[in-house]
Amino acid sequence: MADRVVSILTAATDFDLVSLDELKTMFGIPSTDTSQDTQLAMYIDNYSDVIATYCNRTFAYEEVQEIWRCTEYDQTNVMKRIFVSHYPIDTTYQTVVESPSGAVLDPSTYVIEEKSGKIELLFTNTEPITVTYSGGYKLPDECPPALKQALVFMVREGQALMQRYGVSGIRSISHKESRVMYYDLNQMLAKGPAGGVGLINQIADNLLMKYVRLEV
Repeated sequence: MADRVVSILTAATDFDLVSLDELKTMFGIPSTDTSQDTQLAMYIDNYSDVIATYCNRTFAYEEVQEIWRCTEYDQTNVMKRIFVSHYPIDTTYQTVVESPSGAVLDPSTYVIEEKSGKIELLFTNTEPITVTYSGGYKLPDECPPALKQALVFMVREGQALMQRYGVSGIRSISHKESRVMYYDLNQMLAKGPAGGVGLINQIADNLLMKYVRLEV
Protein backbone atom coordinates (compact mmCIF):
# COMPACT_ATOMS: atom_id res chain seq x y z
CA MET A 1 0.00 0.00 0.00
CA ALA A 2 1.29 3.44 -0.92
CA ASP A 3 2.08 6.06 1.70
CA ARG A 4 0.14 9.29 1.28
CA VAL A 5 -0.05 12.59 3.15
CA VAL A 6 -3.20 14.60 2.47
CA SER A 7 -3.44 18.34 3.15
CA ILE A 8 -6.68 20.27 2.69
CA LEU A 9 -5.83 23.63 1.13
CA THR A 10 -9.39 24.95 0.87
CA ALA A 11 -11.87 23.13 3.10
CA ALA A 12 -15.54 22.63 2.29
CA THR A 13 -18.15 24.40 4.39
CA ASP A 14 -21.07 22.03 3.70
CA PHE A 15 -20.86 18.25 3.98
CA ASP A 16 -24.61 17.51 3.82
CA LEU A 17 -25.63 15.15 1.03
CA VAL A 18 -29.19 16.51 0.84
CA SER A 19 -30.79 19.81 1.69
CA LEU A 20 -33.56 20.17 4.24
CA ASP A 21 -36.04 21.03 1.48
CA GLU A 22 -35.05 17.91 -0.49
CA LEU A 23 -35.50 15.62 2.50
CA LYS A 24 -38.88 17.13 3.32
CA THR A 25 -40.00 16.68 -0.28
CA MET A 26 -38.88 13.02 -0.32
CA PHE A 27 -40.70 12.44 2.97
CA GLY A 28 -43.84 14.14 1.71
CA ILE A 29 -43.63 16.92 4.31
CA PRO A 30 -45.05 20.28 3.15
CA SER A 31 -42.46 23.05 2.95
CA THR A 32 -44.70 25.16 5.19
CA ASP A 33 -44.47 22.57 7.98
CA THR A 34 -41.40 23.51 10.03
CA SER A 35 -42.28 21.47 13.12
CA GLN A 36 -39.68 18.77 12.32
CA ASP A 37 -36.96 20.96 10.80
CA THR A 38 -34.55 20.71 13.74
CA GLN A 39 -34.77 16.92 13.91
CA LEU A 40 -34.54 16.50 10.12
CA ALA A 41 -31.48 18.76 9.96
CA MET A 42 -29.83 16.59 12.62
CA TYR A 43 -30.66 13.48 10.60
CA ILE A 44 -29.04 15.04 7.54
CA ASP A 45 -25.85 15.96 9.43
CA ASN A 46 -25.53 12.60 11.17
CA TYR A 47 -26.35 10.33 8.27
CA SER A 48 -24.21 12.32 5.83
CA ASP A 49 -21.29 11.67 8.17
CA VAL A 50 -22.26 7.99 8.55
CA ILE A 51 -22.24 7.58 4.76
CA ALA A 52 -18.89 9.37 4.38
CA THR A 53 -17.39 7.17 7.09
CA TYR A 54 -18.85 4.00 5.60
CA CYS A 55 -17.53 4.92 2.13
CA ASN A 56 -14.12 5.96 3.53
CA ARG A 57 -14.08 9.28 1.70
CA THR A 58 -14.99 12.94 1.78
CA PHE A 59 -17.68 13.72 -0.78
CA ALA A 60 -17.50 17.51 -0.43
CA TYR A 61 -15.58 19.60 -2.97
CA GLU A 62 -12.20 20.71 -1.61
CA GLU A 63 -8.83 21.90 -2.86
CA VAL A 64 -6.29 19.26 -1.86
CA GLN A 65 -2.58 18.53 -1.97
CA GLU A 66 -1.37 14.95 -1.67
CA ILE A 67 2.20 13.69 -1.34
CA TRP A 68 2.75 10.09 -2.43
CA ARG A 69 5.55 7.67 -1.62
CA CYS A 70 6.03 3.92 -2.07
CA THR A 71 3.77 3.80 -5.10
CA GLU A 72 3.83 0.73 -7.32
CA TYR A 73 4.59 0.48 -11.02
CA ASP A 74 2.44 -1.52 -13.40
CA GLN A 75 3.72 -4.68 -15.09
CA THR A 76 5.80 -2.64 -17.53
CA ASN A 77 7.66 -1.01 -14.61
CA VAL A 78 7.00 2.33 -16.27
CA MET A 79 3.48 3.60 -15.60
CA LYS A 80 2.22 4.43 -12.12
CA ARG A 81 -1.40 4.82 -11.08
CA ILE A 82 -2.42 7.17 -8.30
CA PHE A 83 -5.96 7.27 -6.93
CA VAL A 84 -6.53 10.58 -5.16
CA SER A 85 -8.82 10.90 -2.14
CA HIS A 86 -11.30 13.48 -3.49
CA TYR A 87 -13.14 12.68 -6.68
CA PRO A 88 -14.49 13.30 -9.22
CA ILE A 89 -11.49 15.47 -10.08
CA ASP A 90 -12.41 18.95 -11.29
CA THR A 91 -10.53 19.31 -14.59
CA THR A 92 -11.63 22.95 -14.92
CA TYR A 93 -9.29 23.62 -11.99
CA GLN A 94 -5.57 23.45 -12.73
CA THR A 95 -4.20 20.08 -11.59
CA VAL A 96 -0.47 20.17 -10.86
CA VAL A 97 1.59 16.97 -10.68
CA GLU A 98 5.18 17.14 -9.42
CA SER A 99 7.71 14.31 -9.64
CA PRO A 100 9.76 14.61 -7.56
CA SER A 101 8.10 17.31 -5.44
CA GLY A 102 9.08 20.69 -6.83
CA ALA A 103 9.51 19.47 -10.43
CA VAL A 104 6.24 20.13 -12.27
CA LEU A 105 5.39 17.53 -14.91
CA ASP A 106 4.11 18.40 -18.37
CA PRO A 107 0.40 17.45 -18.60
CA SER A 108 1.23 15.31 -21.64
CA THR A 109 3.12 12.91 -19.35
CA TYR A 110 0.05 11.86 -17.36
CA VAL A 111 -3.64 11.13 -17.90
CA ILE A 112 -6.47 12.08 -15.55
CA GLU A 113 -9.65 10.03 -15.23
CA GLU A 114 -11.96 12.50 -13.51
CA LYS A 115 -14.77 10.20 -12.36
CA SER A 116 -12.61 7.66 -10.51
CA GLY A 117 -9.92 10.06 -9.33
CA LYS A 118 -7.22 8.09 -11.16
CA ILE A 119 -4.04 9.73 -12.44
CA GLU A 120 -1.83 7.62 -14.70
CA LEU A 121 1.81 8.72 -14.88
CA LEU A 122 2.94 7.43 -18.26
CA PHE A 123 6.69 7.39 -17.71
CA THR A 124 9.17 6.46 -14.98
CA ASN A 125 8.88 8.99 -12.17
CA THR A 126 10.81 9.92 -9.05
CA GLU A 127 9.20 10.04 -5.63
CA PRO A 128 7.85 11.80 -3.69
CA ILE A 129 5.03 12.65 -6.10
CA THR A 130 2.91 15.69 -5.23
CA VAL A 131 -0.54 16.26 -6.69
CA THR A 132 -2.45 19.52 -6.18
CA TYR A 133 -6.03 19.48 -7.41
CA SER A 134 -9.68 20.12 -6.59
CA GLY A 135 -12.23 17.34 -6.38
CA GLY A 136 -15.48 16.11 -4.91
CA TYR A 137 -19.07 17.27 -5.22
CA LYS A 138 -20.36 20.76 -4.51
CA LEU A 139 -22.87 19.66 -1.91
CA PRO A 140 -25.73 19.26 -1.65
CA ASP A 141 -26.68 20.30 -5.19
CA GLU A 142 -24.17 18.08 -7.05
CA CYS A 143 -24.58 15.03 -4.83
CA PRO A 144 -25.47 11.95 -6.95
CA PRO A 145 -29.14 10.95 -6.63
CA ALA A 146 -28.11 7.44 -5.52
CA LEU A 147 -26.38 8.88 -2.43
CA LYS A 148 -29.38 11.06 -1.64
CA GLN A 149 -31.66 8.03 -1.88
CA ALA A 150 -29.37 5.95 0.32
CA LEU A 151 -29.54 8.66 2.99
CA VAL A 152 -33.35 8.62 2.84
CA PHE A 153 -33.40 4.84 3.31
CA MET A 154 -31.06 5.15 6.29
CA VAL A 155 -33.12 7.88 7.94
CA ARG A 156 -36.29 5.84 7.52
CA GLU A 157 -34.56 2.77 8.95
CA GLY A 158 -33.28 4.76 11.91
CA GLN A 159 -36.71 6.21 12.60
CA ALA A 160 -38.30 2.76 12.48
CA LEU A 161 -35.67 1.41 14.86
CA MET A 162 -36.37 4.16 17.39
CA GLN A 163 -40.09 3.45 17.18
CA ARG A 164 -39.46 -0.23 17.83
CA TYR A 165 -37.36 0.64 20.88
CA GLY A 166 -40.32 2.63 22.16
CA VAL A 167 -42.50 -0.47 22.27
CA SER A 168 -39.80 -3.02 23.04
CA GLY A 169 -40.99 -5.64 25.48
CA ILE A 170 -44.64 -5.09 24.51
CA ARG A 171 -46.06 -7.94 22.46
CA SER A 172 -49.65 -6.75 22.04
CA ILE A 173 -52.26 -4.30 23.30
CA SER A 174 -55.93 -5.26 23.38
CA HIS A 175 -59.00 -3.12 23.90
CA LYS A 176 -62.44 -4.65 23.52
CA GLU A 177 -62.40 -6.26 20.08
CA SER A 178 -59.27 -4.42 18.88
CA ARG A 179 -55.81 -5.86 19.15
CA VAL A 180 -52.45 -4.37 18.06
CA MET A 181 -49.34 -6.54 17.69
CA TYR A 182 -45.80 -5.14 18.04
CA TYR A 183 -42.40 -6.35 16.92
CA ASP A 184 -40.27 -8.07 19.51
CA LEU A 185 -37.15 -5.94 19.16
CA ASN A 186 -34.91 -8.29 21.12
CA GLN A 187 -35.75 -11.18 18.83
CA MET A 188 -35.15 -9.05 15.74
CA LEU A 189 -31.79 -7.82 17.01
CA ALA A 190 -30.78 -11.39 17.80
CA LYS A 191 -31.24 -12.27 14.15
CA GLY A 192 -28.50 -9.80 13.16
CA PRO A 193 -28.39 -8.04 9.77
CA ALA A 194 -30.75 -10.58 8.20
CA GLY A 195 -33.47 -9.33 10.50
CA GLY A 196 -33.55 -6.03 8.67
CA VAL A 197 -32.61 -3.88 11.65
CA GLY A 198 -29.77 -1.40 11.35
CA LEU A 199 -28.71 1.98 10.05
CA ILE A 200 -27.80 0.61 6.63
CA ASN A 201 -30.37 -1.68 5.06
CA GLN A 202 -29.60 -3.88 2.08
CA ILE A 203 -30.86 -1.44 -0.56
CA ALA A 204 -28.82 1.45 0.87
CA ASP A 205 -25.79 -0.82 1.19
CA ASN A 206 -26.05 -1.81 -2.48
CA LEU A 207 -26.16 1.85 -3.47
CA LEU A 208 -23.26 2.88 -1.26
CA MET A 209 -20.93 0.09 -2.37
CA LYS A 210 -20.52 1.91 -5.70
CA TYR A 211 -19.06 4.89 -3.85
CA VAL A 212 -16.68 3.17 -1.40
CA ARG A 213 -13.05 4.29 -1.69
CA LEU A 214 -10.54 1.47 -1.35
CA GLU A 215 -7.02 2.24 -0.19
CA VAL A 216 -4.36 1.33 -2.75
